[in-house]
Amino acid sequence: MTAQNLIDTPPRLQYISQDIVGIKLEPIVALTSLRQVGVEVLSVLADTRHSEDFFCDRSADWSITLLEAQLATLKNTPHGHNLFINLPITVLTEPTSFQRLIRLSCVPLNIEFVDPASILALSVAQKQFVVQNLHQLSRRGHAIWLDDIDDVLVQSFLSFRLPLSGIKIDKEAFWRLRDTPELRQLVSLCFQLAGKVLIEGIETERDRTCALQAGADLGQGYYWPSWTWPED
Repeated sequence: MTAQNLIDTPPRLQYISQDIVGIKLEPIVALTSLRQVGVEVLSVLADTRHSEDFFCDRSADWSITLLEAQLATLKNTPHGHNLFINLPITVLTEPTSFQRLIRLSCVPLNIEFVDPASILALSVAQKQFVVQNLHQLSRRGHAIWLDDIDDVLVQSFLSFRLPLSGIKIDKEAFWRLRDTPELRQLVSLCFQLAGKVLIEGIETERDRTCALQAGADLGQGYYWPSWTWPED
């Protein structure tokens, strides 16, 4: 199957937004063995300069529609398993969107919630609703991850326990702390929350060694080549 066939698999990504021109897969790698254990599914935008702005104001329903298109695109490829996907917290607080998510016909996913700070701003009732929904996802076999965690944000989640499988440490936090004892402390705190800790921003062998020595078990970054469809 060619790259163009992949992109043309219904539902087409370009029907969701003309700004989305492809899919990028970034390897998730075990730091010790260097074995690839999964891939993160990302969108390739026509204008990459404003990617954060592009996604920050998207609705929960739009995010589920994009996920459905990505899963359909990857369904018949060798990379259709052990996917790491990104979703906003709003898919857990909006019942219609959550029902769409829970009813997806797909292999178990690694679901990364990309705006964990917004969980902390919810009311007590909303937090309880989020926790219930996370347990439902876990019972379906999905692994729950918090994305973009740093040394400040991690403190708040120590007293607000969620059914988590993994924590992803923000690349900016890694770059800031990689030559300090605080990185190992951050990794240790993350392991109090979940069984796996992934560090983003691995760009060199030195970075990999630093992340490994800090105690993390997984890594992600430009050190490992990604795939993009359609190919340049």
